[in-house]
Amino acid sequence: MKKTCNILAAIFCSLMLFYGCSDTMRLPEGGDSSSGTGINRDKNKFVRISPDWGFDTLGLTTPLDVYPSRDGRLYIADSSEHRIRVIRPSGESEGGIYDTLSGLPVSPAAVCLDNRFNVYFTDRGGRIYVWPQFSAMTGIQGIVTSREYGNGDILKPLEGLASGLDPVPHSETVDTGATAMIDSLLSPHVFYDPRSVSNREGVTDPVSGEEISGDPVYAIVRKSLIALAPAAENALHIYAMDAVNHQILKIRLIPTVLVKLENGQLVWHYEGVLESFVATEGTGAGTVSRPTGMATDDAGNIYYSQTGDFFSVHKLMNGSYSSAFLVGEDDIMDIGEFGYARDVSVASDGNIFVLDTLDRDVKMYSPAGEFLKSVAVREEWVRITDSSYVADSLVVQDTLVLQQYPDLLKQPQALTVYNEVLYTIDNGNRRILRFTRVDDVIVENPDREE
Repeated sequence: MKKTCNILAAIFCSLMLFYGCSDTMRLPEGGDSSSGTGINRDKNKFVRISPDWGFDTLGLTTPLDVYPSRDGRLYIADSSEHRIRVIRPSGESEGGIYDTLSGLPVSPAAVCLDNRFNVYFTDRGGRIYVWPQFSAMTGIQGIVTSREYGNGDILKPLEGLASGLDPVPHSETVDTGATAMIDSLLSPHVFYDPRSVSNREGVTDPVSGEEISGDPVYAIVRKSLIALAPAAENALHIYAMDAVNHQILKIRLIPTVLVKLENGQLVWHYEGVLESFVATEGTGAGTVSRPTGMATDDAGNIYYSQTGDFFSVHKLMNGSYSSAFLVGEDDIMDIGEFGYARDVSVASDGNIFVLDTLDRDVKMYSPAGEFLKSVAVREEWVRITDSSYVADSLVVQDTLVLQQYPDLLKQPQALTVYNEVLYTIDNGNRRILRFTRVDDVIVENPDREE
């Protein structure tokens, strides 16, 4: 392992030898690891949750990506099964409406959800697909064809958006007979196509009035979108990572159709249009070279892993997209820090988790990029006894050393963190490993008498 975290919980016992005799003293019971005596408390302790989730039980074959929704469900992109498998926090597979994500016309390799409960996925090609889960679960009553606005005008919904006027509540006209269009909206369908007219020739955003230029060159070049991530809450865009062109795309959500749901709520459906490239090919901080995974935090900052020169994990600040980590200052930017950074995830507290397939562990970093420890490894406490002379007296010391063995993971593909639980897709062993954070684990004096 690149960083074998040998945490010295210095639990000392002084055995003073006088006249060839020894007297064993009980280890002290107070203190903590910082004082060098007593009990060690690891605030970043993770323990393995049993049982493991087997692929066969979950109906998984080749899972390549995983993303947690706000309700704790895991959305797993299974390439061989042509589906997005949805797993409850209890470990049971979802059926019913979620079966819509079974038998997809593509082999999904990446998946994410936005705060509107839109499920996005891609198959390592150039297009992104979407399943509007909220609309599908609620049901669409009809398509809104017109609304009355504050000045008394009757306008189409897109015209109303462009006008900037406020619509009159409950003034919409709804076409309930457009069944073919409704069915197409409720099914998984193309969200972003670089060859579409909007992406080749440009489009006007009816929300902001901004002109988004088309990109006819990018439309026709070979590309491979391997990772997706949502933007900050209420932001109208998502991010995609292109492994062929070494770029991160910012894709704008352009409203296309306004629908009225069965519960009376009005919801927009969107088309994806390339707005800009927030990171491009290079070898410095904030550039892209052979990318492998991507994630965002609640503030909309972007994190991505890669295997090219020279730095394996980067963070881009939301808005400016400048690099947040500094070379030579932050552990996470050290050259040689990772064997093969396959994937990255960010916890709600800002801690960063990087899946390293070569080192066969998950490396945990603080929000500032400071290395904290290795996770998803087997741990054993080893007691080491040694002696030394202090002031002409022989002192024997017992020390507990935490040894970590990276033998749990085999060819892992993806990870995610939700509600202080780390989920790791362990493809080589055909299972999902779970680890939960426990901040009050105590390693006690092994000789303490009850």
